[in-house]
Amino acid sequence: MFTSSMVASIFGPYLVIVGIWMLFYAKNAVKPAFKAGEGSCCGKLNLLLGLAILSQYNHWSQTLEVLITLLGWVLIIRGILLMFLPNIIAKITMKDMRAVRVCAVIILVWGILLSKIGMVMMA
Repeated sequence: MFTSSMVASIFGPYLVIVGIWMLFYAKNAVKPAFKAGEGSCCGKLNLLLGLAILSQYNHWSQTLEVLITLLGWVLIIRGILLMFLPNIIAKITMKDMRAVRVCAVIILVWGILLSKIGMVMMA
């Protein structure tokens, strides 16, 4: 079984890379998920990852565990929205690129925090 620091050290750098990519390629960040039913596939993957995280780390006590728990819940909610409301999500995100950039900054900061905490705990 993975420890919280292992999960943080995996998802932290991933979120940093995705956040940077979303900042520089905001228009491309929303397009691929909504072509020909791919939103449903992305939604299923997000839902699966979120459920996997929450099955192991549904804790609200310490900083690292809360960040991981929140990540799980965000993935579940995002997955459900992508599966059931892909057209509405596409309209919202493609209309306002500022919202995509704000999300990118949040993802980047979240990734940095997870990476920093995960690496400190593993040392």
